[in-house]
Amino acid sequence: MTTTSNENDQIGNPTTPVRAIVRGENRPDLLKHEVLADLFEKTVNRTPNQVALIFQDDVLGKRTLTYKQLNQEADLIAHHLIKNGVVAGQIVGLWLPRGIELLVAQLGIAKAGAAWLPFDTETPVDRIIVCLEDANAAGLISDANWLPKLETVPQAVWTVESLLAPATEPFNRRKDFLPSHPAYVIYTSGSTGKPKGIVINQGSICHFLRSENAVLGVQSTDKVYQGFSTAFDMSFEEIWISYLVGATLWIAPKSLTTDPDALPLALIENKITVLHAVPTLLALFSIDVPNLRIINLGGEMCPDSLVERWALPHHQIFNTYGPTEATVSASLANLNRGQPVTIGKPLPNYGLLVVDDQFNLLNVGQTGELCIFGMGVADGYLGRPDLTAEKFIKNPWAETPEEEKLYKTGDLAILDEQGQIALLGRTDDQIKIRGFRVELGEIE
Repeated sequence: MTTTSNENDQIGNPTTPVRAIVRGENRPDLLKHEVLADLFEKTVNRTPNQVALIFQDDVLGKRTLTYKQLNQEADLIAHHLIKNGVVAGQIVGLWLPRGIELLVAQLGIAKAGAAWLPFDTETPVDRIIVCLEDANAAGLISDANWLPKLETVPQAVWTVESLLAPATEPFNRRKDFLPSHPAYVIYTSGSTGKPKGIVINQGSICHFLRSENAVLGVQSTDKVYQGFSTAFDMSFEEIWISYLVGATLWIAPKSLTTDPDALPLALIENKITVLHAVPTLLALFSIDVPNLRIINLGGEMCPDSLVERWALPHHQIFNTYGPTEATVSASLANLNRGQPVTIGKPLPNYGLLVVDDQFNLLNVGQTGELCIFGMGVADGYLGRPDLTAEKFIKNPWAETPEEEKLYKTGDLAILDEQGQIALLGRTDDQIKIRGFRVELGEIE
């Protein structure tokens, strides 16, 4: 546990309570002036012929792209988007079926200098329209087969097929693109019935990828399962950490992602070494997957029984925690049999603290609301200054400029004497379904 000098004095005096605040490792080397497109292109230059994507389509069979090929197809998408008026800092909706084209389009948006606004394949068109309008999106990328459903969308709708058409002139390239520009927008459930958009900038997500992988240790030799919807931010751990290190992504067909009997057999057959999953999915596996080197859990509470079953010598099993507002994850625990399940300690350049309902900093062992500070905290909610002011506040315990902003999570937690955080529930009535946050007020 990293502490301030005052806190060290308290720890040296057993009669003085220790404050419930903990900082991750200080890693200035992880803070780079970069955007996602730059991060990806460095990998292309390093390993152009490494396989980047494998998609096992139920109908068309197996398809692969190397990093060089993926870069070329994404350049086409970016070229046509810029030709259609998309500029750095704009938001582009993304609604496509699972497959290589979805990830090519996502990367193409990034290479155009824009931010993507992803929608799950099951999202109702009415909700897509609401979110596109709320985000002032420049347009929506979709599939030609889905065009009839999108006739009422007021923004431009581009098909991925048209954006992949050969260029008849030199490629358009992104201009005036900064780490402060948005990288993506994810809408979560709102208690008033109106979904709220969370904007994460390029610098924050690039830092997160480096920060979490400094602990996880995904490598270029890994083969990573890609099963999450791109509308769920745990997909960044699958997709973009792989891009960071030059690993290979194995994209499962939709039929497989929901079949807990067939999926572990497929992971064995395809020699998958890294699995990111919600605990619910892993709990349904009927057999071990011995080739898994890393199992990274998140999105839900992890039961002790799952650790007892899966924390085996040939697996490294992690439990990550973090709301979308803190850029995917903020803390991580290495789980072992016989030890309590916690959310661990903050990732490098992140911090956690526990406060009471009057926003007083609590002591170790006292239950209160968990708050997050550090590089990953978002700027706020898109077009919602009232809600932003309520949840994103000035951090009175900041020690560096990166720590000045703090996010109140609404999660109840307790910090133990080893610096480990245990989650105890919610301060409100928000629930989670397969990792997705749902406000009961929106259902009402």
